[in-house]
Amino acid sequence: MKKCLSLASLCLLSACASIPPQSVSQMEKLIDQQLAQIPEGVAGKKEAFLLVVAGFDEPAVFSNELHLAATKIGGAFNVQNRILRLSNNRKDAETLPQVSPFMLKLAIQKLANKMNLDEDLFAIYLVSHGSKQGLALKRGTDQPVLSEVVGLQDAFEQAGVQWRAVFVSACYSGVYHDSLKGDKTLIMTAADAENTSFGCGFGYKYTYFGREFLDDRDFSQPIDWSAIYLDTTRKIKRRESLAGIRPSNPQFAMGDAMANYLKNWPSLDIAKQP
Repeated sequence: MKKCLSLASLCLLSACASIPPQSVSQMEKLIDQQLAQIPEGVAGKKEAFLLVVAGFDEPAVFSNELHLAATKIGGAFNVQNRILRLSNNRKDAETLPQVSPFMLKLAIQKLANKMNLDEDLFAIYLVSHGSKQGLALKRGTDQPVLSEVVGLQDAFEQAGVQWRAVFVSACYSGVYHDSLKGDKTLIMTAADAENTSFGCGFGYKYTYFGREFLDDRDFSQPIDWSAIYLDTTRKIKRRESLAGIRPSNPQFAMGDAMANYLKNWPSLDIAKQP
């Protein structure tokens, strides 16, 4: 079992990718088309809004996991049609906006504009290759760039997001855990800040994290996020042990305020999610 490759290697391997990068105006137009279908939050009613992001053009595992997360995380938080998708993956090139560090920040701001920030939840699922500096974003023939951890933190703060659920499926994704955890935050990452995660290569339908956290997971209420994390970690460790690879050490934190906020969250049949 091979680890996720370095960004330099990924750049070389992706040189054959032929999707042209979208312009800033094209990306924003596609984001706005999705946002036009998302209703604004209803005052006095606690609701969730979800952003799902696939950061790399290849392989298909990133697109697969984006759409899986849209369904499963969407069901867990009863998102319904309050969901925004961004993808650099070739499978989504004709239907979804691509994502750069700037466009990720803009998407967070635009989705937050739909929310009642003092009572609504902002959920985000990010899947890509990663480094100790942050998430790797690659758009077709462009070189990979990093969406650094501080950039995501700044985006939340500038958008006024208070309640947030953050899920990061990438190598070294624990850097997000260490920086973003807080009293009003739930965060789960595929690895700690010093290790790679696995399953991000060609031939995989989902990453190790995506498969064990999301696939076949029953997110019906009531949800015990701590128990889900422990079960996910146990299953990933078993897969890693059988493969003889160094543990990725998924990370999890949930603030006391967030735990109380999520009590009795309204559920919806996952099969009805978009």
